[in-house]
Amino acid sequence: MEGLLKRKKLLEEDQILTPDLALYEVANSIWKHQHILKDLEDGLPYVSILYGMVDSGAIRTVQPDEELLRRSYAMAARNRVSVYDTIFVSLALEIDLELKTFDGQQSRIIRLEAKRK
Repeated sequence: MEGLLKRKKLLEEDQILTPDLALYEVANSIWKHQHILKDLEDGLPYVSILYGMVDSGAIRTVQPDEELLRRSYAMAARNRVSVYDTIFVSLALEIDLELKTFDGQQSRIIRLEAKRK
């Protein structure tokens, strides 16, 4: 976990820190809006904006290490949710940063897990 802790020191105030899988989730959401919901004509410019934010450093991605995956897995088992959801919660708790989410399940889990710390 030392690698993740060192990354916190490199964060600037306005940066977003996220597991790298978030990029796939956001790109998939853009695809869904274009191809399934059909409320977006062309999603590719949004994908470019997302990548531009990563390239500029506004979004910083973290490749989870074994310890973060293990904690996320255990948290998923305790809360009966997917590891996809708990990886975000685990990262926020480990780095001691506020989790920004619209996901009610993640909000509930972080409150429960923060009490366990």
